[in-house]
Amino acid sequence: MSILFALPPVTTQTAVGLTPRSTLHALPPLGLGTSEVESLTSYFCRLANSHACTTNDLSKFIIERIEPGRWETHQGTSGKSRFVWYQRSISGLGDSALSWAGMLSALTGVTTLRQLTLLPLQGCVASKGLMATQARWCPHCLAEDQREGRQPYFRLAWDISMNRICSRHHAELVARCPHCSASNIRHTANFVVPGWCTACDCFLGSFLPEGQAAPPTVEQKLEIEQARCIGQLLAAMSTSPKTGPSFTPDIASFHQGIERLIGDMDGGVAAHFARRLGVRKSTIHYWRTSRTPLTLDVLVRIATHCSISLASLLQGKLKGWHPSSTIQQLALKLDYPPTKQHRPKRQHDWDAIRQHLQSELNEAEPRSVTAIAKALDIDVRHLYIQATAEARALGERYVQHLRQRALKTQAVLHEELQRACQTLRDNDEAITVAQVANLVAPKTLNSTRHLYTVLSNLTGHAANDATA
Repeated sequence: MSILFALPPVTTQTAVGLTPRSTLHALPPLGLGTSEVESLTSYFCRLANSHACTTNDLSKFIIERIEPGRWETHQGTSGKSRFVWYQRSISGLGDSALSWAGMLSALTGVTTLRQLTLLPLQGCVASKGLMATQARWCPHCLAEDQREGRQPYFRLAWDISMNRICSRHHAELVARCPHCSASNIRHTANFVVPGWCTACDCFLGSFLPEGQAAPPTVEQKLEIEQARCIGQLLAAMSTSPKTGPSFTPDIASFHQGIERLIGDMDGGVAAHFARRLGVRKSTIHYWRTSRTPLTLDVLVRIATHCSISLASLLQGKLKGWHPSSTIQQLALKLDYPPTKQHRPKRQHDWDAIRQHLQSELNEAEPRSVTAIAKALDIDVRHLYIQATAEARALGERYVQHLRQRALKTQAVLHEELQRACQTLRDNDEAITVAQVANLVAPKTLNSTRHLYTVLSNLTGHAANDATA
């Protein structure tokens, strides 16, 4: 099945501040600013449905723009590839998530797709064991979506490995269809409708348990508390700066907060803090010296034991926080040598960057978005995510510039070929490629697009001139 997309119309000039029409439908993301924020995987599936195409065709369309030629790589066989889109963590915090979020933002014009991934946690949370290996869902959430007339969708919280219980319904996430008992059937197919099984086409929110649920055990209460902490973090991550406080985690501020937690709760004694969290003393020492990202499991432990939200912990916002008297321990406050100073995380002034991109639109010689990003020392994918409208306008202007330059180049080549054909006609010689090759440079023939068609047209013009 082929896929057709409406490309933006070609214009001769892009006005300042004018955003070109999006290539793909600009679907609004679901659940932004809440613990039930949609995942980028769900958004991609809904986008495929909106275009009435398969997920395979849409993923090929996207991959060819992220990395041209990447799709057809299976032993050189045309039309075959080992690239399987649903095996990539496009909702995580790795390179795949950054590439897909950036390209989908560029193609749809939606600027909030980064909030559908865990990219805001990049640099502060370790990727090891972060994403779930199975596609899971909460049947209660899907049933509630259908019951209230909403479109069912996949939550980002379901893709986090340590999240095993729905924070809203306190129900365990499931990974098997209640009808056919098959696994990996949530979105691993060519045709995916979020909320329905890809194997038997039945609704995944069916067969809900009836009657009063049993009281949660101690282990389930702990998992519910973990799910609640993660849900609050996702809500803070996906909140737009226009509607709430911005979420800006920083590894340096985070580790400074850790130092304060150790000092206020356990008098600066790492062994006591390690015992509180259930980790080794050497682990605390490693955090304090290397200042590396921590796993989400450890972060949840710290937040739970210290009675602080994950969002505040990752941003190092401990103003007004005080340890509870029930958990504070007596310990000697020792003077530790200053830790090794690490280079602070680079902060970008996106308002200034957007103004710079606007000024680029007024330059006489257009530059590509890649060249501008390299000059600014910024990943081009971040430009498409953070300054979507400006980056897309610059990209459209550069494409038009390349088209005009190609047309001028071809016009010069056609004039050279026309002179050669005129010379052959004056000498009463046949106009063939071999004869023309003797009169023009090899580069002219190699650079001319549709050479035989051009020569055929010139031959016709020459015959008409001779007849006249």
